[in-house]
Amino acid sequence: MSPPPASPPISALTRMNSTLKDLFLYIYDLSPLEMDLLIILIKNKEAMTLEELAKEVDRDKSTIFRSLQKMVGLGIISKETKTIKEGGHYHVYSSIPIDVFKIETEKKVKELEQGLHRILKKFEADLEKMVATFYQ
Repeated sequence: MSPPPASPPISALTRMNSTLKDLFLYIYDLSPLEMDLLIILIKNKEAMTLEELAKEVDRDKSTIFRSLQKMVGLGIISKETKTIKEGGHYHVYSSIPIDVFKIETEKKVKELEQGLHRILKKFEADLEKMVATFYQ
């Protein structure tokens, strides 16, 4: 089994021509497939089933399911259970409202900023520790 792909470098966000897609890939650590699924759900405006999404991107349902679960966990899409009259149920997926998505993304950016500031505050002490323990 191959290792998971590395997150995009921060330079993806600091270039002059950085895009919203770059921000999503970095902040949410989305794969190209997950980015495609997100765009499809935003564009479609209607909830879609796993089967519909798998057909749309021509990928295996198990792969799509894993991607959808990740994005539900990140809070950038929602999952709803529908009941079948004859018995049973199925799930549909949809994008969260754009205004909510923007607010959540702004929160993630603030968290990242705070984390970077926290690291920088300890810069000298942490660097001294790194140097002191190098090859020990």
